[in-house]
Amino acid sequence: MWKAALFIFITVFFAVVAAGAGYAYYLYNEASENVEKMNQSYTEEVGISGEARIDSLRGSVSFLIGGIGERPGEPGLADVIMAVSINPEDESMLLFNIPRDTQVSIPGRNKPEKINHAYSYGGMKLVKETTEQKLQHSFDFVVEANMQGFQEIVDALGGVEVDNAFAFSQNNVGNTKTHHYDKGLIELNGERALDYVRMRKKDPRGDLGRNERQQQVLKALLQKTRSVENLLNGQDMLNILGENVKTNMTMDDIRTLFTSYRSALNYTRSFELAGENDTQDGVSYYLVSEQEWQKASLRLENHQQKQ
Repeated sequence: MWKAALFIFITVFFAVVAAGAGYAYYLYNEASENVEKMNQSYTEEVGISGEARIDSLRGSVSFLIGGIGERPGEPGLADVIMAVSINPEDESMLLFNIPRDTQVSIPGRNKPEKINHAYSYGGMKLVKETTEQKLQHSFDFVVEANMQGFQEIVDALGGVEVDNAFAFSQNNVGNTKTHHYDKGLIELNGERALDYVRMRKKDPRGDLGRNERQQQVLKALLQKTRSVENLLNGQDMLNILGENVKTNMTMDDIRTLFTSYRSALNYTRSFELAGENDTQDGVSYYLVSEQEWQKASLRLENHQQKQ
């Protein structure tokens, strides 16, 4: 699904807001207004107090990222769920996707379902609760976004360059155009980046291959946000983010995060949540063993504690 690209747009929010907040004092009020717009009626929803946020900024921090697919006449689904850990002492960032078809027990439901269904039952609060139960980890911050601003963000940053593992073609969302992607280094504008990360059926690894491309574009975008030239576009990107992102972070949280934690973006590593595909009663699931959940939990905690 095309909404697999959402997480890139959400995560770029970290660096872009920082750029806007840090680039000269005349951008500060603009950044504050947009962060306030993102933050409206959201902190209580995910159940994190202001005191907890202050404490979380004294060391390693963790984020739960949700990319929400809105369908006309249907409840939204968390089509992208991603865990991110930032460790300022180790100066590194760890991230991994939880495939949307992963079968889990959702609190309040009488049988296992796909984890992305949690959003339709209880919003990001329930997604957070479900994920925290499986990973045995309490996330400091939550970031949620829809898809509207993704292409604008990529274009505002001047596009990205990625190293494509194999050649393929992919139709756009409306099936009105076909994009071809050569093997090797390729340049992507917003439209082509969206279709690059949404391709799944032609990838021999399916969702796992798509997740890898998502992370690939994410890393390229994060590097672009570090350039002085791209900071000049901070106000425009803040406007885009303000219309499409929700978070329980305040402006003070973001300023502190990127004053003291920005160097962690220099080194990013990731891993896959290993599992297997299965069909039950005609429904496709991704099955992750308890042992694999425990391994992911341990990796997350080890990164949080690494000195």
